Amino acid sequence: METALAVALVGVLGYTLWKETKGEEPELAVVPKRLCDYVVRGGTYEKPSDVIESGRRLLEVHLYADENGNPVVAQVPLNQGYDYAYDYWTFDSVCVDLIQAFPSPYPFILSIVPHTSNMVTLNKAAEILKTTVRRNLLPPEYKDIHDLSIGLLSNKLIIASGNVQGSELAELVNLSWNEAHLRRLTFGQAVHPGDYSELVAFNRNAITLVAPDPVFGKKGINPEVSTAYGCQWILFGSTPGFVEKPVGLQ
Repeated sequence: METALAVALVGVLGYTLWKETKGEEPELAVVPKRLCDYVVRGGTYEKPSDVIESGRRLLEVHLYADENGNPVVAQVPLNQGYDYAYDYWTFDSVCVDLIQAFPSPYPFILSIVPHTSNMVTLNKAAEILKTTVRRNLLPPEYKDIHDLSIGLLSNKLIIASGNVQGSELAELVNLSWNEAHLRRLTFGQAVHPGDYSELVAFNRNAITLVAPDPVFGKKGINPEVSTAYGCQWILFGSTPGFVEKPVGLQ
């Protein structure tokens, strides 16, 4: 028994000395990629089920109130200042469609653009989310998740939004473009930034969402141009899933 143990020990020491003699570097640990290291395509003013079935993992909805204060999602762009919509999907039906985005090894991103400050409407939207996609919501402490490992967000619904402070919906928002780590730009602002080097630097550790211009829409737009400065969440194009950004833009 002692002889066998001694032989084993000599073998381990010999292998260690051989590795040192060879001068081999230890294997580098794989650094998990962050949420901000991926480009995701999505849709807005599109039927939610079509976006999900296409494999895209980003949906933007423009939230309004109907005549009873229930949250609804506009089917077409409306003039600024409108707080109601005639052609719409109910927010409840949109959230039911979201169920079809799971299970998945990747998260799904829901961007909510509020066009109403009606607290009843915003609170109802929060309640609908908690009722329909409760299993996929991130815990309340998951805020500013721009630099989290993508693996930690697997099978989860990421909610981004603007000014919904004071409402129950605000408690569910994981990234806000009123805060420091998410921007929402129109396509024109993203491809013609005042300072392109600043935008590239921002997108290395934060996220930019690129949306259609409310007047010109998507006509004549090359969706690939919007990623030139490292912008990640793009509401154009049809590429499914999460695509890693070029290393030089990470």
